[in-house]
Amino acid sequence: MLADLKRLWLVPAFKTLLIARIISNLGNGLGPIALAFGVLSLEEATASSLSIVMAAQMGPMVLFMLFGGVIADRFPRAMVVGVSDVLLSAFVIANGVMLINGTATVLSLAIIAFISGSLNALWWPAFAGLMPEIVAEEDLQSANAVVGLGANGANIAGTVAGGILVAGIGAGWAMVADGISFLIAGLLVFTLRKYGKTRVQSEHSPTVYGDLVHGWKEFISRSWVVAVVAGYAILNMIFESVFAVVGPVHAEQELGGPKPWSWILAALSAGMVAGVLFSLKIRPKHPLVIALSAQVAVAGWILTMGVTNWVPLIMISAFFAGIAFDFFFVLWQTAMQSNIPRESLSRVTSYDAFGSLALAPLGLIVAGPLTEKFGSSTTLIYMGVIFIVILAVIISVPGVRRLEGKTVDQPENQPETLNS
Repeated sequence: MLADLKRLWLVPAFKTLLIARIISNLGNGLGPIALAFGVLSLEEATASSLSIVMAAQMGPMVLFMLFGGVIADRFPRAMVVGVSDVLLSAFVIANGVMLINGTATVLSLAIIAFISGSLNALWWPAFAGLMPEIVAEEDLQSANAVVGLGANGANIAGTVAGGILVAGIGAGWAMVADGISFLIAGLLVFTLRKYGKTRVQSEHSPTVYGDLVHGWKEFISRSWVVAVVAGYAILNMIFESVFAVVGPVHAEQELGGPKPWSWILAALSAGMVAGVLFSLKIRPKHPLVIALSAQVAVAGWILTMGVTNWVPLIMISAFFAGIAFDFFFVLWQTAMQSNIPRESLSRVTSYDAFGSLALAPLGLIVAGPLTEKFGSSTTLIYMGVIFIVILAVIISVPGVRRLEGKTVDQPENQPETLNS
């Protein structure tokens, strides 16, 4: 790990990107807790109110993700990331100010959440496509792991601070801190704007529609990508519902409010750090099978919350869920970056994000009403069982089981057909 970090630290652009990601994720640890309990603190707010705001944020991320991929492939990716972060900071701070001065409503929070989600739709494909522009292919897994380690370490600190800030001085100030972190991170990344330069336009894809078609062809040419993305449409629907709605409501009603929820999320983030470290040591022959099998731990965390209110046990299960979560993320991101042509990576990543998050807004919309009807514990148990079933279905796909980790002797960017 230290050897990887020392080698990568000698790359100035990587150093800047890492520092920016750490600062941004300090705020990201604050944000979900601040927004969730900020909504729940409003007069007459319910679980359904939280569903509305969270769905307003997730919806545009899904709707505009494909166009975000096209933009990221047409313009310098660092510039797209930097501008998105700076603009996002303004709206997050505005949310915080409204919560502080008492003018916030469910509608106003939902409107700003919609704008924030739209900016995130630009940010994610650009960020995912930026790393291969900065480090060599043989360093991608290590670079992804190091960034993940730094980001998750910062997320732990931000999550713990979020619980303390929300409980102590209110959700509004936590959101202001989140916005400031976006501003600093955006300005840092903007200094890398020479990276990810606009690709050379060809007569084969001169329009946005042509770019979308080309990205779609690259996307569906690999059975393992299609299978994982389709399955994760359901898995992410469950996870986002638990993370953004059912979990905070359960914490408010059964666990004691924002402080215990922040500790649970901190344990989840600590597990993510461990997952990144684990991914640095492991180079499995069949990375997706191993990484997906480990996701049973995420279902275990959801089920644990459903059957017990003992926070220490929930934290332990959250820690193991975090290990599985980021272990999969590093291996998945590396598989994408190693097997997708670089000039198409942001577009394919946008299809990945679009597909895997496609059902998340629906999950967020129904999570509140379901929790009100069946109770948070019963809802969590059903979600955990469904999570396990979907994992089994994904792993059963031949293309997923056969995908092998890239070695130096393997040819790059060989597409795998849906029939393979």
